[in-house]
Amino acid sequence: MILAEFDLEEWIERLAQLLLPLAQAQEAYLREYQERHARVIELKDGERPPFPLNDLQPLYAEVRFSRLCGQEAHYAPLRALLDRVRYVLPGHPTLGRVAVSGRLIGDNDFRIGIPGSGSSVTAAGLIAGLMARAAELAEDSFRAVLRELSAFLSPVGDGTAAEVLGNLDEACDVLLFHGLALSEKVEAANGMMLLPYGEVLRFVDKELAMSFAPRSAGFHGWRSVGAIVRPFRWRPEIRRRGRVNEQVASSPPFFREAATLPDLMAVSHATPVVPLAALWNRIDGSAGRLVGRETQSPGFYQSWPALGFSGFDECPAMSPAALAEAKVAFGNRESPRFARMMPILKRLSEALVRNGRFALADKVVDVAIALERMYVQDEANIGRKLRSRTSRLLGTDAASEERIREHVKELYDVRSEIVHNRLRCLTQERVHSAFENGFDLARRSLFKLLCEDPSASWKDLEGACD
Repeated sequence: MILAEFDLEEWIERLAQLLLPLAQAQEAYLREYQERHARVIELKDGERPPFPLNDLQPLYAEVRFSRLCGQEAHYAPLRALLDRVRYVLPGHPTLGRVAVSGRLIGDNDFRIGIPGSGSSVTAAGLIAGLMARAAELAEDSFRAVLRELSAFLSPVGDGTAAEVLGNLDEACDVLLFHGLALSEKVEAANGMMLLPYGEVLRFVDKELAMSFAPRSAGFHGWRSVGAIVRPFRWRPEIRRRGRVNEQVASSPPFFREAATLPDLMAVSHATPVVPLAALWNRIDGSAGRLVGRETQSPGFYQSWPALGFSGFDECPAMSPAALAEAKVAFGNRESPRFARMMPILKRLSEALVRNGRFALADKVVDVAIALERMYVQDEANIGRKLRSRTSRLLGTDAASEERIREHVKELYDVRSEIVHNRLRCLTQERVHSAFENGFDLARRSLFKLLCEDPSASWKDLEGACD
């Protein structure tokens, strides 16, 4: 809590007037440092160079220890300006309580704990973070960034602080996926959101996201990469230098819940949607820079290789109707019926991502197995029951029922040729048609059966024997 006698506006004004000359003076030293270390940054046409936070922090460290390396005179002008800021910074009571040297010009080391990790930082390191965040803002940037820092040092429930921060204090657990193109943020279910790639980069470093995605996904501007996230609010925990005990979770509940959603979206869209990585406690990148963190450690994560995907194929856009279908099913995931359907869902989702020489034939077998598991509970008259029950459940009139029966029969005929080693007797077109029609029936059946359960009265759905 900020003490009553602390004058926030005076603290902001004093620091803002000191940070501007420091920023101007450090430019020449920073260029010298980068030339000495041969820093090379590759930029695309028109791309703005990132703020060199990873260079400014070690530069400040050189300034701090300049006496030890014979550079005291060289760094004296910059050190004088930096020390003035380091003297005023602990005037904020939250920082003053943990800066071990108080207002004296010393180390001023403390710990900044953020979700999923903690690190030691010096007052100079935090000042470098203020510089990096200010470079992202427009006019009056130093006053704005100091106001943000003060808000971060307030409790989550502080309404004034929340107004200052906006979404800067938003963090999330992330499940990256590949396979659908999102154009905007979409509400999923149970407090989860779907984020397009551009929004994902708020929380996941670009290089990290690229390392999980199919190699050539950038060909389409990474539109095929998105994320399921569960957002939450956070504040840094400021302590004196020492060990920060972090809570370590081996398998956060979010990932167990969210893992089902890519399968549902894949089946509802009839297109492969594969998880890429599960990342825990990701904070907004600008918030990280504000407290002196350019990149985040991966923390807890699990990753899956996107095998069989080149990234060159254009992925379909997210369909509102298909997403709604998946969301309704996801909302019923705690029901016994969903648990019974889970193996069928998995088989259909995995059928979509099969690759290799016999992938198409294997897909047909997957769909036939899925339909059997949904519609047939015994081994007697499997074909007849499957045709009859599927057509009665999905058909809307006599013509559509007849068409469904024909599709089921064709699927089963093709499936028989495949499992009895007579694939050479089938054309590629016939196998592909059997899979597409069969998958459509399986998809529609799955989502309908997740909403209603006619299994207790299958006989009412059966027609005369074919």
